[in-house]
Amino acid sequence: MDPRQILAPVKERWQALPRPRQVLLVAAAAGLLATVIYLAVLITRPAYAPLFTDLEPAQAGKIAEELKNMKVPYRLEDQGKTIAVPEDQVPSVRIELASKGVLADTGAGWELFDQQKFGVTDFEQQVNYQRALQEELRRTITSLEEVEQARVHLVLPRESLFLDEQVEPSASIALKLKSELKPEQVKGIMDLVVGSVQGLKPENVHIIDMEGNVLSDELALSDERARLTRLSLDQYQVRRQYEKELETRIQQMLTRILGPNKAVAMVTADLDFDQRQTTTTTVQPGQVLSQQTVNESGSGTGAVGPGGTDSSQTGSSIPALTGGNSQYQKRQTTTNYQLGSQQQTLVAAPGTLRRLSVAVVLNGNYSAPQLQQVQDMVAAAVGLQQNRGDQINVSAMPFDTSYLDQFREEGPPAPVMPAVLKKYWPAAAGAAGLGLLLLLILFIRRRRRRYVEEMEEEVPQAPVAAAYEPGPEQPAEQPGRTQRIREMARERPAEVAEILKLWLKE
Repeated sequence: MDPRQILAPVKERWQALPRPRQVLLVAAAAGLLATVIYLAVLITRPAYAPLFTDLEPAQAGKIAEELKNMKVPYRLEDQGKTIAVPEDQVPSVRIELASKGVLADTGAGWELFDQQKFGVTDFEQQVNYQRALQEELRRTITSLEEVEQARVHLVLPRESLFLDEQVEPSASIALKLKSELKPEQVKGIMDLVVGSVQGLKPENVHIIDMEGNVLSDELALSDERARLTRLSLDQYQVRRQYEKELETRIQQMLTRILGPNKAVAMVTADLDFDQRQTTTTTVQPGQVLSQQTVNESGSGTGAVGPGGTDSSQTGSSIPALTGGNSQYQKRQTTTNYQLGSQQQTLVAAPGTLRRLSVAVVLNGNYSAPQLQQVQDMVAAAVGLQQNRGDQINVSAMPFDTSYLDQFREEGPPAPVMPAVLKKYWPAAAGAAGLGLLLLLILFIRRRRRRYVEEMEEEVPQAPVAAAYEPGPEQPAEQPGRTQRIREMARERPAEVAEILKLWLKE
């Protein structure tokens, strides 16, 4: 078949088209062709994925130079801080760059111990351990979104056998932040370092930012303030709960005696939250440790007794004054005792009641004996002690119940319209009326559309079309249907017109 015969009708139709339509078709075809070419290029072009992000300029240049040598296509994004390569090559390129040591300037962690070296001294092993631990902590800290870079410096003293020569470990961390760190995040960094270094205490961890702000000191101050605030709040709650308990006890007792709404009681308690420790030492008689007894006896001339015998010695000397000869006897006893002692330590629990003040007001007029009786009952109920400085005051006066009486007579007051509603109520009423009108219009249109649909179901399209386009192939019952449609058009012309409008729109 000749192609000219196939193209001839197309050429004739093209020449028959007006000039503007030809230009429009040519422009549409050119746009379609450009779109197809762009989509083809977009589909065939490999998808790029980030290889490394947040790079320093020197580090990004070194990686880009190595990618050129490896003949790997790459793109620089985020003002040179991100390097992207084809998505399917990301894992292999990362491994190859890591094996070539391109990222060595970021520091080595536990991979320092992957290769065992012979002849390494204890000092070199300790330095390598410190370097690896610093790098691992740096990697963990920089994983936070708010931290761009971090430097970790650890002081790990060698253990000593002498207690006075032992030095506590310490840590210093410098952070380059993208955004401000929250106190709980600083606390998390501090806990991370404390848990990673043996023997490190939180007070020996110092965290600063690039502007010289000491974040760890601010955290310590905030923790101290929070602790004091919580302590004060807890003490206030304990005191208020104790006061409420006494007030409830007094109120229940007076309600049973005087009736409801006949008394008001308020209690103020002064609690001592200071903790005291008292140590008492008592000396007690002990057991006998040793006892020594010395007995001496002798005889001689003279009437003088033996020397060295006084009243402080336990023993006796009995001289015999017969014929100028003397005899004496001496007995001395020494006893050593072990003195016993008992030490007792008492720790006073916080929350001791120091002073109590109670105020009770009775509704009505009561005599002095009645008030005294109520005062005695309340003092006994709360455990009042005069020697402690507690005080109680019971008085009587009529309560003001005029507002309650008026409320009971008139009922609850009617709600007062706010000033804003008084000012803008005409506009609000107009808006409400307009909304109701729109709803009414929508309701009427929906009812009308539903009615038209019912009419379409009742009157089929074929008879109407046949009525306006008569032909020789119409069935026998067509005249009867045509007559029905004409009668319907005379009776309900508006509905038929709506149906015809809908058909023309379709």
